[in-house]
Amino acid sequence: MPDHSAKPPKLLKHILPWKAGVLTGLTSGLVLGFFLKAIQTYSGLKVYTLLLNIDFVPWLPPTLPEYIEFVLHLIVSIILGILYIWWIQRSGYPISKGVLIGALSSLLYIPLSQLSTRVPDLFDVKAILYWLAGHLLFGVAVGVCGLVWRHNQKGDPPFRHE
Repeated sequence: MPDHSAKPPKLLKHILPWKAGVLTGLTSGLVLGFFLKAIQTYSGLKVYTLLLNIDFVPWLPPTLPEYIEFVLHLIVSIILGILYIWWIQRSGYPISKGVLIGALSSLLYIPLSQLSTRVPDLFDVKAILYWLAGHLLFGVAVGVCGLVWRHNQKGDPPFRHE
């Protein structure tokens, strides 16, 4: 009978950060996308359109179906998730680094708002605040995923109920 409590092979340890990075990026990208979609639906501010906007990419058609644009957004989120897991694997502090990634990625509002006429203006304060809130939520989601991953690596439960 195989011993299921045995440690995973060394090769598996190198694969798990990739898997954790993909799951982190996918989860946080979905959180951000659904949040901004809800904001745009209820407020009319085109922050979700801004998130998915690809007007400026020369080798892509000017408009694509929403689901393809959303998949492109998730690919970017997954890349960030993989880089993030690699980063915290080496230096810790998952929550603060996740929030930092969210805050820094919110700065994309500045160039993205200038690249299309279909998105909010550079000085639309409400849109900026929703965009910032969404990206901070993204950062918290990234951080929580990283926290769970770190605790799983140690064999601890990530949240203790005492």
